[in-house]
Amino acid sequence: MLGQWADAPIGEVPRYPSFVSRDGFPLEFSVSWRGGVGEARVLFESLGAEPTARGAQEAGRALTRALGALPGVSLDRYLRIEDLYVTDEPAPYRPAVWHSLAHRRGGASRYKVYLNPQTRGVDRAHAVMRETMRRLGLERAWDHVERAGLDPRRDVLEFVALDLDDRAEARVKVYYRHLGEVDLDRVASLARRHDPALAAPVYRAVYGDDVPVNEPMTCLAFREGLDVPDEANLYLRLPSVVASDAEAADRVAAAMRLCGLDPRPHHEVASALAPLPLDSVVGLHELLSFRTSSGARPDLGVYFRFGVYDSSVDGTHA
Repeated sequence: MLGQWADAPIGEVPRYPSFVSRDGFPLEFSVSWRGGVGEARVLFESLGAEPTARGAQEAGRALTRALGALPGVSLDRYLRIEDLYVTDEPAPYRPAVWHSLAHRRGGASRYKVYLNPQTRGVDRAHAVMRETMRRLGLERAWDHVERAGLDPRRDVLEFVALDLDDRAEARVKVYYRHLGEVDLDRVASLARRHDPALAAPVYRAVYGDDVPVNEPMTCLAFREGLDVPDEANLYLRLPSVVASDAEAADRVAAAMRLCGLDPRPHHEVASALAPLPLDSVVGLHELLSFRTSSGARPDLGVYFRFGVYDSSVDGTHA
């Protein structure tokens, strides 16, 4: 389904630098430990026959349609809004049409499509989101967010993602990147199931008492039939606050214990992915994500970045 680019050699430099990772590699790997069960996830950008932004956009659109042939996959909502997110002249090296795959042992793979509300210009991103939510029947929940008066210079609309799923509980997810000093609960508290009291110990485990200025992110998840966002994911950036990936793994372990999770499986995954011992590596752990729900233990995930082209990321070339 990925097309010809999946068989192309990785090479020494990116043929088309992808925004997915710092060094242009078009793939990000993550593991979710929801309920203590590992789920492998891959976020990726399809590359076109020509190393251009238009080639990547069209390859992403083609993959979306290929996924639509799989059991349980629905393109209905995607096709309602696709025209808002594609253009004849997409900006180079910016997000276009990305996808993710998530898989748990014994279950069917699940897919999402990621779109960029800034495709037609940063100044039009909020208008694109409002029209998106109108077409998807979620305008009342989006009104709730807009009434909060978020400052678009501090809370930047970065992505919108759709579960390519025919289930009634399928989500529309809106991602904000936070610039400058951040109150981590400011956007997350717009979701009905975000619990600041449960989130606070996780913040301290990762960041201590002071949230750094390192562009953390918040994702609001919308579901049909609700007048407010349902859930919020927080994404805490790690490389700027740790001296090594051994320290990052320790901070992840502390957060996992707070969530009632055994940190040993995470340490095994991180050690297997690292090109060197964790105390000799910096930058493998990119983000720790978690989602709270009132009265329930938070879900937690870890996002990894590989220094495939940039030797400064992890000390080696792949």
